[in-house]
Order: sequence, then C-alpha cells, then structure tokens
Amino acid sequence: MDLADLYLPPDGDIAPGSIQPVVLTGEAGDREIRLMRWGFKLPGRLLFNARSEGIERSQFWNDSFRERRCIVPADAIFEWSQADKGKKKPKYEISIPGREPFGMAGLWKAWKNSKTGEWEQTFAVITGEPNEVVQPIHNRLATILDPRDYEEYLGEIARPPLHLLRIVPAEQMRATRIEEATESVPQMDLFGKDAG
Repeated sequence: MDLADLYLPPDGDIAPGSIQPVVLTGEAGDREIRLMRWGFKLPGRLLFNARSEGIERSQFWNDSFRERRCIVPADAIFEWSQADKGKKKPKYEISIPGREPFGMAGLWKAWKNSKTGEWEQTFAVITGEPNEVVQPIHNRLATILDPRDYEEYLGEIARPPLHLLRIVPAEQMRATRIEEATESVPQMDLFGKDAG
C-alpha cells in the first residue's frame, strides 16, 4: 500500500469533529478509504486521541486496537505551542520532508449520534511521547507509522501490533513556526486530549 497514491485535497488546519478520510481493511480483506468523523463524542468532551501507553489494556480502546485499526493520512500536523505561557501562542507545522502524505496510527469504532439517532464511524489518532523536535512544542506526538509497516498494521494478526507504535526519529522531522494564534480564540489542537 502506498499513501503517495492518495490525493488529499488542501484542507487547511483540520480540527477534531470534522469528517476525514482514513484507510482501513474492508470486509473483503482489501484496503478501503472511508470518510469518518474525527473523535468520539462523550458527555462533556470529544475524545480524539488515544495514548499508546497501555492501549492494549484500555477498556475503551483495547477492542479497536485488536480489531479496528486504521491509518490516518496527513501531509503535516499543526500544533500550538503549549510551552509558551504568553497571550499569543505560536503555531507550528510539523512535517516529515519527503514523506507527504504520511500515515498516523489510528483506531475506529461506531458511535451513535444522539442528535440524529444514526450510527457513525469515528476514529482517533494514537499518540506517544514526543521526539526532540516536538518536545519543546507539545508533550505528545502522533504515532506515525513507517511505510513498511502499513500492511502489518492493517492486517489480521494474532497480537496487537504494539511494536509498530514507534516515534519518528527527530532527524526525520521538521517543525516550522507559521503564525500566532490568540489564546482567546478557542482552538482544538491535535494532541489536546488523550485517553488511556
């Protein structure tokens, strides 16, 4: 599977709660691209990330990690610095030069929309400890899969693929400051809320 074959139309800074494409294994065992909502609506919050630490033991995530894994394609991650305590927080574009798009490790499950009464497919991004590039900006980093691991991550395997949840080496990643956002504007950053 080659994510480079995907065409991702420009979508700016994608926010949790939006509908996005994910790659998964279909019922016939082939690869499919499906549009899903980013995040699970729980009482009082939107759960859009899953911590890699202990994910195989998590009551909320363990079934998805065993049976419903997906890959979330992206060209870059946008993050507001949490290290800056001032009124304006710098915004960064985090990318892997030469790997556009890359594939983030994800999970999916069905969720019943209380407003419509209909079931929706939703996904979350798995996060881990940051590398040295991201650590000054944020305390979490999306688990970005090595392209050689895509097939194994999406395949049927006897044990959950914990060994594939590695952090991209810092020398492969770049963080570019692109703008400032005022703290008064509500922002949902990619790594804002994780769940174990």
